[in-house]
Amino acid sequence: MQRQYTWTNIDGIEIEEDAERLKIVWPVARNWLLFALFSTSMIVWIVLLAGMAAAIFRGQYGFLLTTMLVIWLLIWAWFGRVLWARWQYVAATREILFIDEARLIIRRPVSILGMTDAYDMTHVSPFYISDKFHCIAFDYGFQRVCFGQSVPDESAQKLVQALNGRFFPHADDD
Repeated sequence: MQRQYTWTNIDGIEIEEDAERLKIVWPVARNWLLFALFSTSMIVWIVLLAGMAAAIFRGQYGFLLTTMLVIWLLIWAWFGRVLWARWQYVAATREILFIDEARLIIRRPVSILGMTDAYDMTHVSPFYISDKFHCIAFDYGFQRVCFGQSVPDESAQKLVQALNGRFFPHADDD
């Protein structure tokens, strides 16, 4: 049986825990310049994708040019996938951390869409404040995973201490 952990009140962060999982929510500061840039890029990408698809299906080009257009369309679709992920990242207004015994999930929702990353808790290291990126981080194997960039320093430090106290009670405080 899991012991009950008492969560301290951390400014600007909502913490909910039930028998199945822990849910932590904090607002994300939106960078309006990046949001406008990525939104414009998405509109341009969609218009050019539609134009390229219309040119291919119009059928007035030869086989070689049509093949080149299809290859270009595949490259353009891959670029759009990357652009879509970046747009969702800057468009999100909150970040949610779910932790249960088996998984750690970081979610940046945009309506029903949004980015979701899941990690196996057996490979998650204790949480710490990244000096390089100025945010909360943990190591997942050889990969550094950063989140909570918009959490104020004092709140981030309290959250790291609380998370480590709950999920890594024997971890060093170094």
